[in-house]
Amino acid sequence: MSPRDKKYAELIKKQISKLDNEQFDLDAWKSSAYAVIKRIFGDFDPRLKQIEGLRIDYSSWTLRDSSAKYKPLESSKNIGREIMQSALEEIEVFGMDTDSNHDFEKYFDDTALKTLQDPNASPEDKLKIIKKLKKSDLENIVASLF
Repeated sequence: MSPRDKKYAELIKKQISKLDNEQFDLDAWKSSAYAVIKRIFGDFDPRLKQIEGLRIDYSSWTLRDSSAKYKPLESSKNIGREIMQSALEEIEVFGMDTDSNHDFEKYFDDTALKTLQDPNASPEDKLKIIKKLKKSDLENIVASLF
């Protein structure tokens, strides 16, 4: 797992642990979980809609049809846990964007690529590497992102 993937996995694990907090607030958790998933997987990840759809269902039908074992908050927490667990497993099994690195290998050596992908590398160090590119190479990289 790359250093970036480890950071992403850590973020998701923190979200999962928040589900066990005694002062749990579903709306607050949804906001932070949404931000984490969006940052890692992008704007169109289906888990975002699942997180948005989490609600505590206190409707009379739900409470009446279940035999007093149904706990609306626990149900929402379990769904949230499964959403975040699937994201964690995806990172652990597949990693993030491993297939997209091959394009960057045309422009950067291994050391430069590692620096660019390292979340702990300074922005100044990354900028030094990028500034060494030819204008046409930089244009090709940006064009490949869209």
